[in-house]
Amino acid sequence: MTKIAITGNIGSGKTTALNFFKKKQYFTLSSDEIIKHIYSNDILRSCVLKTLNIKFNDYKAEIITKMTSPYFNSKLKKTLYPIMNEIKKKRTYKHITKKKLFFEIPLLFEEKLEKNYDLIIFIKSDHNIRLKRVLAKGMTENYFRLMSKYQQTNSLKQISSDITILNNGSVFDLYESLNWCERSL
Repeated sequence: MTKIAITGNIGSGKTTALNFFKKKQYFTLSSDEIIKHIYSNDILRSCVLKTLNIKFNDYKAEIITKMTSPYFNSKLKKTLYPIMNEIKKKRTYKHITKKKLFFEIPLLFEEKLEKNYDLIIFIKSDHNIRLKRVLAKGMTENYFRLMSKYQQTNSLKQISSDITILNNGSVFDLYESLNWCERSL
């Protein structure tokens, strides 16, 4: 079994890359999807919000506002990461016999998780292109800046990755690069 991490900064195309491998019938697991699962589950969401002392009404906006505080951001990670890891273990265990497992991990290097993976694919994209993609998804420039603040630069991620895929073009261009990547794995 080879555990492959897909990482990159906000708006770089990590999810698109992960979905490419999913369409090819590989096991894939998205950190974003795990977070969505946690917040859509009444019990898990209640536990997280209670621990963070956040009211249920408009909790997403309140979390984003409070993320500017390093103290809150640390508390958020300490609350979410253990839950995320349990969900990841349960979902991965069912597919342990597969040859390649793909994981989308946005903060791979920032959280020092690279040692947990056999191979790292870095999806690299220019700042302005990433911003345009994020805005097209309905997020704000402030949200983009906030998320970018917690992420390492492209150059640092590229140095530490096994494969770097430049994603400044179309989805078709990204898929061509991912086809090459798949053949080289």
